[in-house]
Amino acid sequence: MLTPFRQIMQQWLYAPNKGYYTQNHIGKDGDFYTAVSVSKFFGGAIARYILKMLDEQKLTLPLHIVEIGSNNGDLIADIAEFLKAFSNVVFAQSTFCILEPLQSLHKQQQATFHHRITTRFQKNLHIYEDIHALQYALPHNIFFVANELFDSMPCDILYQGNMLYLHAKQFIWDTPDSVIQNFQKQYATQNAELSIAWESFIKNLSTLTCAWVLLTFDYGDFIARPMNARIYKQHKVYNLYEEWQNGTLLDFFACSDITYDVDFSLLWHIFKAHSITQICNVTQAKFLIELCEILDIFEHFAPHFSAIQLIKQKTSLQGLIAPNAMGERFKALCVCKI
Repeated sequence: MLTPFRQIMQQWLYAPNKGYYTQNHIGKDGDFYTAVSVSKFFGGAIARYILKMLDEQKLTLPLHIVEIGSNNGDLIADIAEFLKAFSNVVFAQSTFCILEPLQSLHKQQQATFHHRITTRFQKNLHIYEDIHALQYALPHNIFFVANELFDSMPCDILYQGNMLYLHAKQFIWDTPDSVIQNFQKQYATQNAELSIAWESFIKNLSTLTCAWVLLTFDYGDFIARPMNARIYKQHKVYNLYEEWQNGTLLDFFACSDITYDVDFSLLWHIFKAHSITQICNVTQAKFLIELCEILDIFEHFAPHFSAIQLIKQKTSLQGLIAPNAMGERFKALCVCKI
């Protein structure tokens, strides 16, 4: 029996109580870190962008602010904290939520938000397992934010017209199955990494009856970059194809992160096919600096830091926007249905 790689990756990352993402591996003490781990000003910039969406009347109050796939709850707490500092009115009329299918993470997410926000500002966190559960809450408007969401969705791997499968504990190449063939035909793509999960997620998102904006950040490019799947373990990067050739790929199963570059041109193509409008599709640096004014936010809060804290905060901020750090290799895509 041939098992498509997407099914292996699903079990690798999301198997109940065993998958990699059912445990907390993110941060300096984990296997890799994200923009959330680098600087709280990432959340501050997003809070400023929410105000921009309200000013431009793309969204109106009351507002649900929903983080998709939150890990430990720090980003939604950062956003809430900065939003409180920026506007009491918006904070008061905002409901803070997480969309998280992994129940094993709910307790940590609730604990983080309770400690940082609920005890100080009497705002509770609401957690939903899927988009349909969120819709039952009858939100008026929704601002979705996701950090490294799409590169965590299971993908299939294609090379020279063949697709990667697992057969009898060995990875082999064979003809793409009908699901992938149909996907390739619909979106005119021959990428090395293709995720049909993107289409399923976007289709569910498009069924929401309220107005919404989605802002997502991911490692990737505006074009396809084939043969880039990789593994992260203890802050070391392993090439998936080399491990496959060495016969060691399964040694990493469920004990490491597996990811790939997001092709933002394909991602936008799928959104467009579901009648969703693009607001922007730019590098993370351009988004944070020009559209969120993150440098101005930093200068506003800088007087509150000690000399040592200021140096650390500046270094962290550069990690978000410098071309040789996250600034260029990460992209920001914002779309809406209003």
